[in-house]
Formats: sequence, C-alpha cells, structure tokens
Amino acid sequence: MSKLLRLKAWLTLDEAVSHISTVLGEPATVADLYRFALDGHLTLSVDFVNHANARKGKWVKTEEVQFYLMETDILTGEKLENPISMPLNHELFVSDDNWIALEKPVEYISGVWDLAMVGAETLDIEHLYQQSTSGLEVTLVAIDGAFVKKGDVICQLQTDYDDNEYQTGSRAQRKDIDRYIIDEKLSDEEAKKIIDKYKEDRKKYLEDRKDTPRENLFYPSGGLGEHDYVLVIRTEEITRFIQSLEGLSETEKPLTSKERNSLLVLIGALCKEVDVDPGQRGVAASLVAMTEKLGAPLTDDTIRKILKQIPDAVALRNR
Repeated sequence: MSKLLRLKAWLTLDEAVSHISTVLGEPATVADLYRFALDGHLTLSVDFVNHANARKGKWVKTEEVQFYLMETDILTGEKLENPISMPLNHELFVSDDNWIALEKPVEYISGVWDLAMVGAETLDIEHLYQQSTSGLEVTLVAIDGAFVKKGDVICQLQTDYDDNEYQTGSRAQRKDIDRYIIDEKLSDEEAKKIIDKYKEDRKKYLEDRKDTPRENLFYPSGGLGEHDYVLVIRTEEITRFIQSLEGLSETEKPLTSKERNSLLVLIGALCKEVDVDPGQRGVAASLVAMTEKLGAPLTDDTIRKILKQIPDAVALRNR
C-alpha cells in the first residue's frame, strides 16, 4: 500500500479503479465495482456531504417481532376474508428471518456510511450499472426506502416533505412552478395568478408544520438521489477485496503429456531411492499405508494404475 493511501479513509470510485487495476495488473472499471457490489463481493459506501436525515434502527430476528392480526382493509374498512399477520411495532421485513426495527426520531447523520443493499440503494446501484453498460433505466421502486449502515446500526434515509414537489405549498413545489412558468412561456398575469395561489398554500403549509411532530415531517427516501452524497469505498474494504482476489488461483489446466511423464519419472526415482520396486507384487498396499500416514490416502487401484505407467515413462525419458 502506498504511503499516501494509508492516510486516506476512503477513495472515490475512480481512485479505487485506478488502485485496483495497478495492484492486480488487470484493467477494472467503475461498472465492475457496481457489479461486484450487487453480487456481494464488495461494499460500497456513501459520503453525505451536507448530512442526511435518517431513522436509526437495528437488525432483529422474527422471534423478536410481535405480531397482530389485521382483520379489516385499511382503505375500505371492510372485513378481510383472510386476516393478515402484521408486525406490531412496524418492523420491516428484509429476508428469511431478518427484520429491521426502526426508532421513531429522525436524526442527522453525516460522514461515510456503508450501503446496506437491502432497499432502494440496491436499485440505485443497479441503475448506475445498467446506465454504464446497457444504457437501460431501472424503473423499479422499493417502498421501504434506502438504507445505510455503520457497524450494528442501520438507518432508513428520510426526505423532508418540504423537498417533495407533489406536496402542496412545499419549497420544492415552488421550484416546479418556476420551471413550469418558463417552459410554458406564461404571461406575467398568468404567472402572478399561479404564484399568488402558491403563496397562500405555502403559508398554510408552514402553519401546519409548526404543530406537526418532527418525525411526521419526513417520509422514507425513494433513493440516494434525494441526498447530497458521493459514492466511495473505504480503504480497508479495498484492501480486503484485493486480498480476497489474490487468494484465488486460476482455473487449473490439465497436465500435458510431458508434465505427466515427468511426474511419473520423479515417482520412479523416489521409489528406487527407498528400494521400492513398482512392479513388485503387493507393493501397492504398502504405498496405500504411506498415503494414509500422510493424511491424504489414495486407493489401492489408483496407486496400481500409477505404478503401471512408471516403466514406460522412464523408458521414454532414457531415449
């Protein structure tokens, strides 16, 4: 590892690609990093430049979750034919036996957090990968939002309703209105009418916010794009990833005839050195015992097949 790299807690994806390519001696791309993250080989992280709002939580198992039977449809109020078992404290199901239990308060988080890859953040990375390779867009949504983690803490990212253009009276709606006025080339009179209506809605919206608990001013973020962030990889994760690849051997190739004969000659030479005659009756049983003592036993039949090939290999070598 370079001296400068030791001083960095994380690298941008471009920096990571450059480092990985140099160390492994193979070209890598940012798209490769997306794919490795999606396949579980690499952990990507995000650096929240201007902090982010989030509800903190923890992982829990099914046995820790309390359930109740929902017997009526929440939209129509009609009695359900088959009651549905629902988590009493609104835990979120992830997979198999894993759930996320979230706390109620919405807090600020900042710095570097790892992508949990259990919600909308997975779709974000898939979208980036597809844009880099096929050019396709990922239009799927994750209703439970985007998640990041640090140690045992997992967070569901939250977006302020004031940043939702569909929320009447929000600051985001004002930006949407300004774009609409420009795009449609509205007259001053038409524009003033729309803006005056917005100002009334804005006043009412701000008054309602005063009496609303903070946690109710937010909703689960639809993705990472609703926050100011930079995708990064922790330096220690890059080191772990490289070491995991360096430990992998290439696919083993079958022995060539020359290599096989060389090994048979070597075995013949060792047999001669310890006074073992490969052609002697019953010698295979003795060699089986030797392999058992080594802890890597071979069968009697396997050894006999090897011994039968030694004379021809030696004769070929002596030509």
